[in-house]
Amino acid sequence: MAGSYRQKSSPAIHRSRLKSRYVLSIVVGLILGFALSFACLPLMSICDSSPSIFLEPFSSSLNVRLDSGSRSSNNKLDSFRILNRQARSIADVTLVDYRSKDYEPRIHPLRQPSAKSNNSNTNVNTNNKNKTANAPTRPPSTSIRPRYIADELGIREKVLVAVLAETDRLNTFSLFLNQTLHDHVNRLLFFINDNVQNFPKTMQVIAINDERTYLKPFYVLKYLAEKMINSYDWFFLVPDNTFIRGYKLTEFLNHISIGQDLYMGQAFDDVHAVYCYFGSGIIISSSVLRKVLTELDWCTKNAYSQDVTDNIGRCILKTAKSPCANAASSYQFKAYVNYRFEFDTDIVKLRKSANFNDSLTVHPINDLETMLKLQKYFNQVEIDETIKSIKTYGETIEQSSCYTLEGCGHIPWPIGVPPPFKPPTRFDVLRWDYFNETHIYLKNDNDVIDPLKDDDYEDIHEVIDYSVQQFKQTYGNQLTFKTLLNGYRQFDPTRGTHYVIDIVLTDGNNNEYIKRAELMRPLGLVEIIPMPFVTETTKLFLILPIHSDEESVAIRFLHHVNRTLFDRETRDKFELLLTHIVTTKEENYQTQKWFENIRSTVDSIRQIHTQLAITYHTVLLPSSTIPHSSQLIYLLDSFQAKLRTNALIFITNPYVNIDSDFLNRCRLNVIENIQMFFPIAFYQYHPHIIALSRNITDSTTIDLHKTVGWFNSYAYEHIGLYMSDYLNLKRLISFHNITISTVNLYDLFVQLSDLHILRAPDQSLRVHYRTIKCDTNLQVNPIEYDRCLVQQEKGLASRGQLAMLIIENEQIKHTTNVKNK
Repeated sequence: MAGSYRQKSSPAIHRSRLKSRYVLSIVVGLILGFALSFACLPLMSICDSSPSIFLEPFSSSLNVRLDSGSRSSNNKLDSFRILNRQARSIADVTLVDYRSKDYEPRIHPLRQPSAKSNNSNTNVNTNNKNKTANAPTRPPSTSIRPRYIADELGIREKVLVAVLAETDRLNTFSLFLNQTLHDHVNRLLFFINDNVQNFPKTMQVIAINDERTYLKPFYVLKYLAEKMINSYDWFFLVPDNTFIRGYKLTEFLNHISIGQDLYMGQAFDDVHAVYCYFGSGIIISSSVLRKVLTELDWCTKNAYSQDVTDNIGRCILKTAKSPCANAASSYQFKAYVNYRFEFDTDIVKLRKSANFNDSLTVHPINDLETMLKLQKYFNQVEIDETIKSIKTYGETIEQSSCYTLEGCGHIPWPIGVPPPFKPPTRFDVLRWDYFNETHIYLKNDNDVIDPLKDDDYEDIHEVIDYSVQQFKQTYGNQLTFKTLLNGYRQFDPTRGTHYVIDIVLTDGNNNEYIKRAELMRPLGLVEIIPMPFVTETTKLFLILPIHSDEESVAIRFLHHVNRTLFDRETRDKFELLLTHIVTTKEENYQTQKWFENIRSTVDSIRQIHTQLAITYHTVLLPSSTIPHSSQLIYLLDSFQAKLRTNALIFITNPYVNIDSDFLNRCRLNVIENIQMFFPIAFYQYHPHIIALSRNITDSTTIDLHKTVGWFNSYAYEHIGLYMSDYLNLKRLISFHNITISTVNLYDLFVQLSDLHILRAPDQSLRVHYRTIKCDTNLQVNPIEYDRCLVQQEKGLASRGQLAMLIIENEQIKHTTNVKNK
């Protein structure tokens, strides 16, 4: 038993000894780990520091070697440092330290430091450390940055086209080039020999006052190098009798790198092979033009020939050491030159030539009719190329869709258009509009049926005609259109307008066929319209016309704006012009007495707001001869002599409540000579009808709710404009001999002016209810009379409120009749 007991206890003792050894080794390992970690901390801090610590022992020797006017390697980067780097592997690229100096942003100041300052910095770097430490420290100079980021980054526009034009062809060939190129190139300049004033205003013409015609190209180069070189990457020189494909030229230049000295054109295989032929056009980079400017005197002295090709080519070959290049970046400059070119006879053969279809220019052109024919031909060539490219892209998208998660056949229709909008909630579901050939149904929440306006009519009938054309191509030309059975239209803001139409077609035997077509009108290219910079500091003149029976309304208006506007507006930014509208001479004599109550209200307000500017005016407008819609025109005429031409004006009525943020919005939305502002105000319904379904606690305020009012898009009595824009409109009115008393001011601006008109609902403009009376004088203008009738109909209350009112009246009548029986 004992022996067996010893045999069992010996393994337990052995395990305890092993556990103690494990614990001891773990403790020793932890101690050594902490010791090594604390020992390596100084080395890690040195490794994470800047490499200048290790280079410091060699800094003096490096500075001595770079003493010959070069930059110090301690403070500034070598300009060839990136070019001299050795090739790195993928692992090296992914482990780039972005804290190094190569990736620090550098500011390019507006004025570069002078050479003297650079030399002084170099001398300081070559001194030893003791002298540098003892030298007095100067305050760091502040760098002046350009105003625009494009100037600081060196961003330039693409191309400027300089046309050497003849004076007698300025209104023919030059005008044609200006009309066909201005949408494709950034700028277009025409250089002529004489001072001519008879040319279109849209053209930029520059006169060269020198009788020596062979020096004309050097004047052009001098003008471009001195005034345009910092704004454009490429300069295209061409005579005016050359046809230019603007779209093809821009597409060609977009594929060429600007980082090269380029003198490009079409070179002939003769003695002038190093010169580009001027007739087909010459492309010059900004770097070459900069070199030409330095040696322009040599070019003018060595101009031996009357040929523009020789003079420009010799100058560029001497200054830039660049012969004519026919290709760059694997793209070739193609031009068609034929002095015996006749469009009608040669185009049959040339339309099969790929070189002619890809040519950028055609030279020479002898008449304007040939220019027009070439423009039409190349437009069709570009359309065919675009259709072919779209088809190719569609096939590529279909093939690539098979590699997606959804698999083949799951791309949205049509190919290349974004997928349909998926509404996140039921409130965001896009609505479908039902239409026929003459009317559209439920276009908005207020109208059940509405006749098709001009734009809608053209849009829908264009869709119908296109569908019928496609059906004839598919089923035969014997089918004819009979009628439109159903039509649905939906506008998707992410992709365009979607149409689904059912068309009734008939054949020669009068058999009817119903076909359904689904069409999509995709959205075009979104363009950013440049607008001038406007501020909220412009002074605004608020003209408030007040009739004799609106004295209490005007006082309510003053009390409201006292709470909302007068706290924020000062005399320098705002002026209120209270204008009494009188219709008879007797009222005009009593206008001072009529203003007494209003003056007392204004005086009480001025005791609190002393900075206000409020003035009183009187305007005589005979109501029997001037309709209400035209009174604003006569009102502006009366203030023409009282206000400056650049005065910002807003006209409204005393029934309105204006919130504090509206005036600043008016200042930003009205742009002189560019844009006007016609806000759509929120008009209150009849207060008695509103009170039947809603509790009104304060009659001076208007709640923004569908049971309280509506946005009246038929009223044009709230106007924001500049006086100068109105004066320009008056000149157009007198030129077209239009009678002012029959036209609305809004319609006049739409018909005669090119100004943008911003018209949108504004919740900060709320108008109290008033009875609308349609004057019989408005029948002269049926459009304005219809607007007045619509306001009478819709301004009383909503359809639901009127229906409830009729039902309640019917119930009251029914109970009354029952009691009487």
